[in-house]
Amino acid sequence: MLIAIDTNIMIRIAMRDDESHYQKAMALLTEHTFFIGTTVQLEMEWVLRSRYRQSLQEIADFFFLLLQKNKIVCENEQALMDALCWYRLGADFADALHLALAKSLPFYTFDGRFCKNAIQDDLAPAVYVL
Repeated sequence: MLIAIDTNIMIRIAMRDDESHYQKAMALLTEHTFFIGTTVQLEMEWVLRSRYRQSLQEIADFFFLLLQKNKIVCENEQALMDALCWYRLGADFADALHLALAKSLPFYTFDGRFCKNAIQDDLAPAVYVL
């Protein structure tokens, strides 16, 4: 059965910092398929970066690993993959996800650094800085 999970479930799996919670999360994963919503994705990146001081590369690798698991379904998987590619180029994760979810729509911002490397390398859709 597909179930939606909270950020803390995935953080326990990623960090294994509480063995009891880790075991419960893994048991849940053996019984169900996890749905990871976009808001949970955003919060996971923030928690891994700010609380656990994970590097950009470690975080991106973890997300790519999730995308390969058949018992994990991420909302907007293609947008997440695009965002992760731009994230690896130095974009803020939330900004990259905002842009990826906009798809081909023109994107406007006041932020001159918004996904800068991805845009310069022609890897992202049009962004207009006001």
